Amino acid sequence: MDSLKGQEIFTYNNNMPQPLSSTYFVKQPQFRFRLSSVFIFIAAALVAWVSAFSGQTAFPSQNLVPYIFRTAIILIIGLALIYVSFRLLKQNNLSKEALGLNVSKKAIADILRGALIGILSIATIAAVLFVYVPYHFVTGPLSCSQALQEISSYVLINSLEELMFRGFLFIICCQLAGWRLSVLIMALPFGLFHLQGTGFNMNGLKMFATTACYSFVFSLSYVLFRSMWASISVHVVSNILLHTVTGLDGANRALLMPVFEKDWPKGYDTGLTVFIFSTVIISGLLFLLIILSDKKLRSTGRPGLPNL
Repeated sequence: MDSLKGQEIFTYNNNMPQPLSSTYFVKQPQFRFRLSSVFIFIAAALVAWVSAFSGQTAFPSQNLVPYIFRTAIILIIGLALIYVSFRLLKQNNLSKEALGLNVSKKAIADILRGALIGILSIATIAAVLFVYVPYHFVTGPLSCSQALQEISSYVLINSLEELMFRGFLFIICCQLAGWRLSVLIMALPFGLFHLQGTGFNMNGLKMFATTACYSFVFSLSYVLFRSMWASISVHVVSNILLHTVTGLDGANRALLMPVFEKDWPKGYDTGLTVFIFSTVIISGLLFLLIILSDKKLRSTGRPGLPNL
């Protein structure tokens, strides 16, 4: 979209429920694909992540001043990546509204809805695990002050990850292949991204499988609520509950720790099986909600997006 001069300017109302045909999760007639914008975004995302990692490395202490510096660095990086995303969307003749980051009352509701999806997701995993191996919780080694720092870290880092994998690239993928295929496609780089620190071994394969599967939950939440606020909230709340609160990740560094009351089943990886099985259930329910809500919205006859 080099210029809007002489054209009707349309403002997409992201505060109202829209059928999928009226969103940027399906191809819109004004879309003009620029391959170069994809390479530019990937380069920008790599720079953003390396810069964020460098900030964490340069200021590793948990004291207040290093913590403030780390936080400021990630905030600046996130805002810069949002700006780059807006510019690149414009190059592809798409509005910045496509990103789903409007600041409005709906954003607050989407954050709460995303938090609910995150809570229900981890609750499902915890319940299925309990069926396999009963357990109870005891107090873990993480202090409340340490937990607060971890929570703020998840808010910032997970927001940056959502910008990388559910932002510009996901929208462009939706324009080219539709939202269903895009959910599958974006799970691959998201899973590969989490191989950092594990490598190409059995642990790495498990990490890839679990994160790629959970990517479905993030992406489907994004589509269901037409909002990145929702996917960010799901991502943040899921990580907080899994790693910081319940300790179900097995790292033994959380506010609580599970104590298992019998031996784990032998012959297969129970944790991996439970996680993937639970994620498939959650993703299936979200997919069903998307289909049913879209059918209802289409029955109301809401108009699609006009050409820009």
